[in-house]
Amino acid sequence: MKAAIIHEFGGPEVFKYEDAPDPQPQPNHAIIKVLACGINRYDLFLRMGGVQQQTSLPHVMGADVVGKIIQIDDNNSPHKVGDRVIVAPGFPIDPADWNHEPENLAPSYTVTGTTLWGGYAQSMSVPTRFLLADKTNLPAEQCATLPLVLVTAVHAVKTLGEVKPNHHVLIQAGASGSGSMCIQMAKTLGAEVATTVGDDSKFQVAKNCGADLIINHRKENFRERVLEWTEGKGVNVVIDNVGGGIFKDNLTSMRRGGIMVNFGLVGGVKDEINFAQMIFNQYQFRASMMGSMNELREGLALVEAGKIKPVLDRTFPLSEAAQAHQHIEDRKVIGNVVLLPWN
Repeated sequence: MKAAIIHEFGGPEVFKYEDAPDPQPQPNHAIIKVLACGINRYDLFLRMGGVQQQTSLPHVMGADVVGKIIQIDDNNSPHKVGDRVIVAPGFPIDPADWNHEPENLAPSYTVTGTTLWGGYAQSMSVPTRFLLADKTNLPAEQCATLPLVLVTAVHAVKTLGEVKPNHHVLIQAGASGSGSMCIQMAKTLGAEVATTVGDDSKFQVAKNCGADLIINHRKENFRERVLEWTEGKGVNVVIDNVGGGIFKDNLTSMRRGGIMVNFGLVGGVKDEINFAQMIFNQYQFRASMMGSMNELREGLALVEAGKIKPVLDRTFPLSEAAQAHQHIEDRKVIGNVVLLPWN
């Protein structure tokens, strides 16, 4: 098979499009023909060596996989050869943890394509219990934008953020893959949503996702706009997929007792915390990492019902994985980018 392989950590140029060994049958696994594989910010972090301790080289990454089963070794699986399936974007890699619930708190849980080879290839092997039937009726490239950001949105916005009807919610980077999905998730829960973008050209995607207030953070202070929007009260919840550099403004955008959920590192892995501010305002800070299989099923049910829609920026052939990563690094992306292994 063909694959986009990294033999070293570094910039987009480290990708090599070359022949790789076909995955071999294993008990309780299925071999998937990869129809499409989405790219996430996490992939860039992994490619640059951010999780070196888990990733041995050479390596094939890729978490957001939609494909077709071409071989299966599991008589108890509900899936069969020919079925179109969605691969869980994260799962416990140690079979001893396979029954752990929720899966994302299992000791060996990791993003798909971090330790085991992922979807930047024409085929991959996956434990059958971490496959879901694809009932979305979407083209593969659209469906491949969903899994990681969808399960993250359900976990961060609903489970950890506890967003409810009439809540005011601030979601950072609303034109990103995760931001656009979190906006849609918050709107399905009945919230009023403010979001930030870095360019006026990204307003429309945030608006299409249902955002009520869109702030170009390069032109305006988002904290001031949010406080004005909430008549000085602040938001109930902040969903932060950025990380370092905006922690203080995130906190002071919230009302007393507000919840801040973080799952992003693009702005940096460090920031300063004023504990007095945290204590006196009874702010709650929660860290989010992906989500459970049940949360993924919940998100997919919303997609099937037409309440959440994919946001596809563009596709690249797998041979252009380097160009696809550069497109994201250049902040040109609106929504999600997808690789097509058979183009």
